[in-house]
Amino acid sequence: RAPSQAAYNKVNAAFTLNLAKAAAASGRIKKFVLISSLAAVGPLPVLTGIIHDDTIPQPVTSYGRSKLLAEQQLALAKNLDYTILRPTAVYGPRDKDIYLAFKQYARGIEAYIGKAAQKLSFIYVKDLAAASIKALFNGRQKAYNISDGNFYNRYELAEITRQVLKVKTKKFHLPVKFVKFIAAFAEFIGSLRQRTPVLNKEKLNELSAVNWSCSIDEAKHDLGFYPRYDLEAGVAETITWYRAKNWL
Repeated sequence: RAPSQAAYNKVNAAFTLNLAKAAAASGRIKKFVLISSLAAVGPLPVLTGIIHDDTIPQPVTSYGRSKLLAEQQLALAKNLDYTILRPTAVYGPRDKDIYLAFKQYARGIEAYIGKAAQKLSFIYVKDLAAASIKALFNGRQKAYNISDGNFYNRYELAEITRQVLKVKTKKFHLPVKFVKFIAAFAEFIGSLRQRTPVLNKEKLNELSAVNWSCSIDEAKHDLGFYPRYDLEAGVAETITWYRAKNWL
């Protein structure tokens, strides 16, 4: 999280270029792997279709635009062999973002923004780590989408979590305008405290996006990446960790 596009660009793009140039200048780095984000491409505006590696990027947040800029900056680092990974929503042990959803489900609250249908995608952190290692030894100078290879409707994360936790939840659909008001208020309070809130107006563009389903066919072919965890397996292991650490 960052307070402005300039701040995002400085860290995600400018610092990436600095690292890439240093790696190239060292003469000892054989491969550079950039962890970008599916946010660099952005979601599809309709339920039909799927995001491919060569889908024309249309990021909907400052974060996504900065990640796209980082990808473009890599081309400026000459004599550097690199591969870019674009993971979708990452979850697993130690994560504190999607954890907020797990925490609410554990309390019996299941809240959604609006009622529009969505296609979502996820990647378990262990699978992302495996993809990162594979990218060190394989892959072309291009960006690869990384997910578990499936897409899920907006309710499946909660449904799986309920089954694992053995709890019941009450489902709420909050009006989009109301959530925008809450996000704007959170931004105002955050500005006073010089902090960027988890929920902000831009983040809503990602949270309410229609279609985040993506193809990982090229990652399978070029990297040899075959995910071991679907959402059900990943959530079960994640919740086991959260419970062991008394997060839930």
